[in-house]
This record gives sequence, structure tokens and C-alpha cells, in this order.
Amino acid sequence: MALKTGDVPLLKEKLDALARTYHDAYLATDPLGIAHAYKGARDREVAAFLSASLAFGNAAAIRMSVKRIMERLGPRPAAALRSHDPEKSARLFEGLYHRWVGPEAIGSLTQAIGAALRSEGSLEALFLKGYRAEEETLHGALKRFRERLVRSLPATPANARVERGISYLLPDPESGSACKRLHLFLRWMVRPDDGLDLGLWKGPETHQLIIPLDTHIARIGRLLGLTDRKTPDLKMALEITRNLKRIDPADPVRYDFAISRMGILKHCPSKRDIKLCAGCPLQDACRYWRRLPRRRKDAAMQARG
Repeated sequence: MALKTGDVPLLKEKLDALARTYHDAYLATDPLGIAHAYKGARDREVAAFLSASLAFGNAAAIRMSVKRIMERLGPRPAAALRSHDPEKSARLFEGLYHRWVGPEAIGSLTQAIGAALRSEGSLEALFLKGYRAEEETLHGALKRFRERLVRSLPATPANARVERGISYLLPDPESGSACKRLHLFLRWMVRPDDGLDLGLWKGPETHQLIIPLDTHIARIGRLLGLTDRKTPDLKMALEITRNLKRIDPADPVRYDFAISRMGILKHCPSKRDIKLCAGCPLQDACRYWRRLPRRRKDAAMQARG
């Protein structure tokens, strides 16, 4: 374990304050904000799954891509996908690209969602078919959920670009990948409706969630002593989650939004800026700040005024 027992109370105090500071203040710029615009639970679920699936790259570009998809699905996306015609899916999203993911891959993803809605009524019901309350995390349930989604897809054309797109949108949890976007979707669904997350799913428990590991969580997690691992994979995600459970056993990933926001907004940039460090709310718990000589800390604090 990277996190020392004596550091747990201080880190809890700092992370609790950070979570209060960020909470939903930046929701309008986050892909999750798109799902909040819908009233119905199933429409929110669909919007959230599409938003999480495309949550790679610049946040503004992600929101733009998802909004364009939602516009083509209309005001009731769940109903639209329930009656979705697989033969027309690629044409429906013609001209839509999010980085290397094109209309065929987007069409395949929506086909899988539509198949789940027709057979089970919701993505939640499909997930619960593979959910085990006794399992420590949702890793196994996510693996079974993903397998069912992929099995519902028709054979795609022998086109490497299409195959790459759909395999990226629906990564395999068994590959050892952190599967950040799938775990992000689970966080939105499972955590309670607190003004940020949606709390739509009632079966899985918050203590089973795994941190949605991105580059910001990985880097800041190392600075906070939540992990000593170098590679941002499933093992790192599990280590960070286990250490966060020492702070909040019932709801360890509730800090995800606030920590990632620190990186996204460059309040904690990858290129260290000691002037920013001097005003950082996490500085007392940060390994980098602790290692700095006293004279450099004092000079940075004086420079900030």
C-alpha cells in the first residue's frame, strides 16, 4: 500500500474539502452535463452511456460530438434506439466523427444499446443479469455486461477502422485495461443523485465501484500516495480504489470528479508550477510539495502574495 496510515486523516480532510469546492460547479463543461438535460431515467441512461463512451480527447470536442449524436436521435433517445433500424444506423450518423471513431462504429454502438433496450428494457437490467452482490468490485459484472453488448452486434464489415472504433468504444475489461470510460458510466449510474452523479441504478453498491482511471487521476494519485505504480492500467485503478476505501469505505470514488478536475483545469498541471503548488488545496498531502526545500516553499508563497 502506498498510502501511509498516518496520512489518511489529513488526506480525507483535504479531499473532502476539494470535493465540496468542485462538486457540480463544472458540470456544464463535463460530458455528464448532457445526460442531466433529460428528464426520463431511460433517456438519461442512454445519454450517459453515449457520453461516457466518447469521453476521450478534449472535453469541448466530446460534448460537441455527443450533442450531434443526440440531435439525430431526437428528444426521446431511448425510444428512438428501441425502434432503431440496424440497416439504417450508419446512414443515421453519416458525417459524424469523434477523432478516429466514425459513423459505422457509432452506429454499431447504438445498435447494441437498442438491442439491450428491446430485450431487457434498460441497460440497468442488462447489467444486473451479470451482477453479483458478493463480488468485491464491479469488474466481473462489467465484463459480463460488455460481453452481452458485443454479442448483440451483427458482424461488422472487414474494415480495420470500424473494428478499431467499436473495440475502443467497448473495451474488454479482461484485457487489463483500466476501462476508464466504462467505469465512468458506472460511477454516474451507481452513485446517488447528488447534483453531480445520476443515481439511476439501485442494485450495485457504491463500495463496489472502481475509480475511472485517466491520466489526471494516475498522476495526482501518485502525488497523493494513492499509488506507486507507473502504468495506468487496471492494477493501478484497483490500488487507487483500495486506498480511497481507507478514506471512505462506502463510497471511495466520490472523489473522482474533483481530483480529475484538478488536472483537466490545469490547477495541477503535468508540468509542475511551484506558484500553483503554493496555492494548491492539496499541498500538505502532496509528495512533491513535501519534498521541496523550505526556502523554495517560502519563496513560492511570497510570490503569490
